[in-house]
Amino acid sequence: MVWGPRNAIIYELGILGSFVAKTMCTPPKSTEFLKAAENLISQSEKELGAIYSAIDDCGGLGEIRYIIWSDILECDNCGYQIPFWDAEVSLSPLSISSSYKCPSCGKTQDSEKNNRVYETYFDTLTGKDAIRRKRVMKWVYGTTNGRNWSRPATGDDQNNFQKLLSIKLPSCVPLVEIPWGDLYRSGYHKGITHAHHFYTQRNLLVLAKLWENIQKTPSELQDGLKLLVLSYNATHSTLMTRVVLKKEQKAFILTGAQSGILYISNLPVEKNIFQGLRRKAKTIAKSFEIIGMSKSSVRIVQGSSTKLDVSDKSVDYVFTDPPFGGFIPYAETNFLNEIWLGKITNTKDEVIISPTQKKTVSSYHCLMTKVMNEVVRTLKDDGKVTIVFHSSKKEVWQALQEAYINAGLNVEISTILDKHQGSFKQVNSPTVVKGDPLLLLKKAKKHEEQSVMNLEIDVVIADIMNQSEKSDDKKELTRERLYSRFISKFLEKGLSVPLDVDAFYQKIKAFNTNKVGPAHGIEY
Repeated sequence: MVWGPRNAIIYELGILGSFVAKTMCTPPKSTEFLKAAENLISQSEKELGAIYSAIDDCGGLGEIRYIIWSDILECDNCGYQIPFWDAEVSLSPLSISSSYKCPSCGKTQDSEKNNRVYETYFDTLTGKDAIRRKRVMKWVYGTTNGRNWSRPATGDDQNNFQKLLSIKLPSCVPLVEIPWGDLYRSGYHKGITHAHHFYTQRNLLVLAKLWENIQKTPSELQDGLKLLVLSYNATHSTLMTRVVLKKEQKAFILTGAQSGILYISNLPVEKNIFQGLRRKAKTIAKSFEIIGMSKSSVRIVQGSSTKLDVSDKSVDYVFTDPPFGGFIPYAETNFLNEIWLGKITNTKDEVIISPTQKKTVSSYHCLMTKVMNEVVRTLKDDGKVTIVFHSSKKEVWQALQEAYINAGLNVEISTILDKHQGSFKQVNSPTVVKGDPLLLLKKAKKHEEQSVMNLEIDVVIADIMNQSEKSDDKKELTRERLYSRFISKFLEKGLSVPLDVDAFYQKIKAFNTNKVGPAHGIEY
């Protein structure tokens, strides 16, 4: 192996993914980008006036850092309306409860089952009446001359926000109906029919002004600036931004949108986009500086991997991180960024399991087989393939496995890829795999069959549990990691994964219960 410049080809079906790849692999000069970013932010601030200004806790003029908004709950007994913040949030000690006593009738209410209050309004972009969740400002966080402060929202805050409704939105605001799919929830998505419904009026104005001004910058810097804005957009600029509680914390923790879903909480947060972009610009500029030193050549293709424009037996190495079955509908989650680019992903060849797209496990297997056949066609005889994969369903694993085996690939070795930060589903779902199995594959030689032997499920489980207790790494004692090890054992032997994750968890729980001697220290 000789290290040095590489000639690489990136195939990416998504509009957003291919845009990000193209921009990162052919970056502008970092110093010019950083200067242009500051000019963009400053000019947009100037044109919009003091859009994030607010009176601070001492009566002086400050700048908003972020605002917590609150849904309105309706008592199921008497119809009394109360902000979620007033009903469920306590500041001393800091907590969010799941029930409250109605101030009007005294009946205890379950806030999850309470109706949310909706209001009718005139949508100036669609030119029609629409409905939305009624929300009120509850708490304002700001800064004045470097001093951070917070205070309850006031009538003046609400009035200043209302004045923004009279400002005409720039023509670049995307007026796009949302092609709702698997992520739609009738509860918190009710009334959200168009992309702009995910934003407060203030943040929609700010984003549109930034996008409008990007078009006035030199062409060689525009993609870098678009990447900057989009890197902050869906995660931090929408109503999906939220606050969370952590043990022993005296204040809310501000966080972005949950990855992999389009969730809007009862306490959505409106962030100061200008402040966020200034911080983000420095990080992106540093990335541009590092990547700009590379001598490698990268070609970006926005298209499906089911048909590659690559010569036979010309590739030394393939790395692929395919969609994890029905885990995340990527095109749907990327929609809010892609609309600003003016084009959305065609999902015809999106390799996922999706009820909305009518794609089953069988459909997934068919598309994945096409991808693996292309990989084998373009791979040199001594080439290698790395696959990162994750699923809690045995049939999804089987679909992937059959695809690469039928294409002519065998597993040479497997391990676990640790991610520093998991997705929302990886963190919160009771049936997930934390730590994605990482497979190294090679072409099967003619007349060569992978060595296959029978594996007893209980024997494999006993072995990996015993091995986990010998490790100094606490992650090895988690049931999620054990399932990843379990999967790897079967894949390395060319055998189908025999258990879904929930069935596996029952197995290890029973094994631990029946164990003679000290119990395993597995986290159940």
